Parts: sequence; C-alpha cells; structure tokens
Amino acid sequence: MRTTQLRYDHVAGECAAAVARPGRSAASPGLLLFLAWKAFGENGLSLILLLLAVAVGVGFQIPNRANLAGFRDEIMRQEVSSGLGQVRVRPRHGERFLDVTAMMASIARLPSVKAVEPILVLPGAIRSGGHFVVLGITGVSTSAGQRPYERTLGADLIPGDNHGTVLGERLAKQIGVSVGDDVDIQVLLSTRPRLVLDDNGMGTYTLKVRGLAGFAALDSAFVDWGFLASETGEDHSASALLVWARNDRVELARKTAATIEHLFPAATALAWLDDSRYLRSVVGAVQALESIAGGMSLFGVIIPVLSLLYIDALHRRRQVSLLSAIGFREREIFLIFFTKALIVGIVGVLLGAAVGWGMLGYFNLHPIYNYEKFVVRPTITLGNMLAPVLLVLATTALAGSLPAWQAARVNPSDTLRRIE
Repeated sequence: MRTTQLRYDHVAGECAAAVARPGRSAASPGLLLFLAWKAFGENGLSLILLLLAVAVGVGFQIPNRANLAGFRDEIMRQEVSSGLGQVRVRPRHGERFLDVTAMMASIARLPSVKAVEPILVLPGAIRSGGHFVVLGITGVSTSAGQRPYERTLGADLIPGDNHGTVLGERLAKQIGVSVGDDVDIQVLLSTRPRLVLDDNGMGTYTLKVRGLAGFAALDSAFVDWGFLASETGEDHSASALLVWARNDRVELARKTAATIEHLFPAATALAWLDDSRYLRSVVGAVQALESIAGGMSLFGVIIPVLSLLYIDALHRRRQVSLLSAIGFREREIFLIFFTKALIVGIVGVLLGAAVGWGMLGYFNLHPIYNYEKFVVRPTITLGNMLAPVLLVLATTALAGSLPAWQAARVNPSDTLRRIE
C-alpha cells in the first residue's frame, strides 16, 4: 500500500512538473472555446439556474429603466416643454417688467433659444353660478407657437380673442363648466384705485370657455396677454418671460440663463431644474430609483452566478488536475472557466432581452400610470436596451472570474493523490 502511495505521489509530481515545463506550445483558442462549451452544457440543472438568474436580471431592468425614463420624460413634457419652458426670466425687483419688447427680441436672437414668450399673472377670481374660486389669471401670447399649458379639449385662444379663456380641467370641473360655457372673471388690475378709469383697479369680464388644459395647468385660467396687459394700462408689461431652449439639457438651460442675466442685470433667470423644487425632487427620485433597482438586480445576478460557478469549479477539480497533467497552463484553465461564464452571460442576456422587449410592448399598450392626461409609457431607446444588457453581462463576467481563478489554482498533486 505504501508502495502504491509513493507511485501516485511520483505521478502527481511529474504532472505538476509538466505544467511548468518550458517550451510547450499554448492551446489554441478554438480548443479552449470547445472545452468551455462542453463544460457549459454538462450540468442541465445548474445551467438552467444560471441562465434564469441572468435573464431575470436583464428582463427586469429593461422595462424598469424604460418606465422610469418614460415617467421622467412625461414630467418634462408637461412641466417644461408644454409648461413654463427651460428658462424662466423674472424682474429682480418689483412685480413685473413694464416693457418686454426689447428684452424679448434680444433673448430670441440667442443661438440656444427656440422661443421666448411673455406671461402676465394678476390676482383674480372666477365665478360660475354659485361657484367662486380665487386664483391667478394668466395672460399668454396668443400669437406664440409655444404655450405654458397643453390643451386637452376644445379650441385654443387666437390672436385678438378678448372674449375667450382656457381653463384647467380640474378648475372647470370645480366650478361646473365645460367648453362653450360663459364664466365671470374679476381681475385686480392695480393695487390702488385708478381715478381716470373709475374702476377701483378691478376688471370684470364675461368670457367664453374656448378649451381646457391638462396636468400642470389643471387649476389655471388663461386669457390673451395683449388684452390683459392693455387693461392694466401697460401694453407690453409681463410678470415673466418663458424661454424654450433647443433641448431639455439642464446644462444648456443654465448657460442660457447666465447669458440672459449678463445681458439684463435687472432680471433673474433660472433653469427649469433650479426654478422648481418639484422638478428637482422628481428628477432626484427617478435617479435614486434607477440606482436602487439596478443595484438590486445586480445582486440578484452576481450572488447566484458566483455561487453556482464556484460549486461547479469545485466539482471539476479532478478534470482540472487532468488538464494540468497533460500540459494546460493556469492561464488556459482560467480562460476555459471564464469563457464558460461569458457564454452563460451572453445566452442569458439574449433571453432576458427578449423577455424585456416583450414587457416593453405590454407596458406600451397598458401604461403603468394613466390619470388626467398624464400617461407613463416606456421610453424605448438604444441606451435603455443596451445599458442593462452590458451591465448584467459585465456582472456575470466579474462573478465568473473568481471561480475561474479558483479552478486555475487547483494543485493537481493534491487531487491526483486521492485517485484510488
């Protein structure tokens, strides 16, 4: 028995020496790939669990990222693109600009600016029947291509429309009116009585509801800016200028705001993200949710993949020892196991991407949120598809590198001594 043990010790020693023997030609990439592919398909249950872990990670992240991006895009569309614009310009002192004609012309010439429009907001009230609501009455430029609201029903205001108004949907419901009905509006035109006009600074008008507006303007009332400004006696006055930039990037908005403040020291200009605490909260929340969901998904991939590949490497110690005995180097053994992990990752992410694409189609037909014209549909972009795929693939490769390194470090002498 002792003689047999000594013989196996000698064989193991010879095998270990063969691994380090100089001059041996390296194994071809094709052979390494073949061995990795054979190892990939040997254990059916382990393979199913590995592919399931990777596929679920990708299949969860794709619709999650797309829906979060869709929510952010809808907020931006409602609050910025169809809202108050990318830059908001207000007087540094006082309630409003007295004449914005020259300022609008200068801002409109900036290369980053797509449109600039005035708004005039005055305290007022709206009445219909027995319903009475106090609110700000907003004058908007009816000749502008951009409006600070999105019309959802009826017609819009047209130039020279001194007898029409657009109401927010919730406001219209609150006072019990719809498109075509008349409402009585009172506006505080001046904080002190105007003796010449003898109106005590108040304007009272009966206006017809031309249309209704949604989401960001649900509780607002809009009239023609030219009409409202002329009623104050200052035909070109404005409470603020709304600037629409070429895109929604906050960097461009901040740069445009800085340029406007440089041109007009009497004005303050803020980018949309700096002007609205609500938008800052929403953007921050979306980014946090993306990070949390991505982290949870990665942990759901890396733990089972690492565990299963590590167990597989332990079960293959004898095979690894035999490979070492016939001359495979540690680097080549590492590449075999690492390539297997890559194959698992590639097949798994392809399956997960197919599942994720199917879920995107489902959520596009059945939005996860749909209330008062605020509809969240997934934003399908190449980045939203590729980012989860590449991230999970990299995670799988990282998880597979440790078992591959462990397999390459197996001592063939210790393993071959146990051969009976």
